Amino acid sequence: MVIDFHVHMFPDAMAAKTIEILADKSGLAPHADGTVGMTSAKMKEAGVAKAVHQNIATNPHQMQKVNDFAIAINQKEEFICFGSVHPEAENYKDEIKRIADSGLQGIKLHPDYQGFFIDDPVMQPLYEEVLKHDLILLFHTGIDIGLPPPVHAAPKAIANTLGLFSGEKVVFAHMAGFQMNEEAMEYVIGRDVYIDTSCTAEYADRATWVTMLQAHNPDKILFATDFPWGDFGHEIEAIQKLPVDEQLKEKILHENAEALLSL
Repeated sequence: MVIDFHVHMFPDAMAAKTIEILADKSGLAPHADGTVGMTSAKMKEAGVAKAVHQNIATNPHQMQKVNDFAIAINQKEEFICFGSVHPEAENYKDEIKRIADSGLQGIKLHPDYQGFFIDDPVMQPLYEEVLKHDLILLFHTGIDIGLPPPVHAAPKAIANTLGLFSGEKVVFAHMAGFQMNEEAMEYVIGRDVYIDTSCTAEYADRATWVTMLQAHNPDKILFATDFPWGDFGHEIEAIQKLPVDEQLKEKILHENAEALLSL
């Protein structure tokens, strides 16, 4: 049983172009074309039972369409979908309610793409609105290699949010700071928040990666790939080869996600 907490898909009509643009910005080679069909096929090949689709509304005007797509594919058995809201959208509270009412389980925010700093006090009302609706809140954190500095969700800044987020259903993707492992260890790892492993196994020094996983609450680590940028099989194998007990591997690969998603 494997649940991937962090994948990206796009409507068929725009998937190829979107993947091409993102690949060009990041320099990464995708493992699929970004469509729902190919993602589903790759999941079956690798033994991934369910995947959590993470939307990003990169501007206020596309917010509703992004969420319409998530709502549509949320009906498929193998997918659990999150929506997204843009902080500059005047109707973000209405959209959060629509997301919750539609059966989506969470909201993803990407501080770099959406142009806000994670610890900016102006964002707190939006965060509170998400949590008020009992939605999971997932953040991109650390460097985004497809975008220039500054980093909008660095681990040190994340630490300033823990007064609100500790003990809540809040997930910091990429081990709480993509390519910022030392800072993540100092400020976030070991705190009472969720982290996901997306796109970190092949970028972090293995010894550092294992140390980070062992230092965090074993009930709050979620397996994730960032597919199509991370490879299902490679990332699963990285967890299976961890020098830790089998119980922790099972927690990471599916048990923690099952509990958080109430499956």
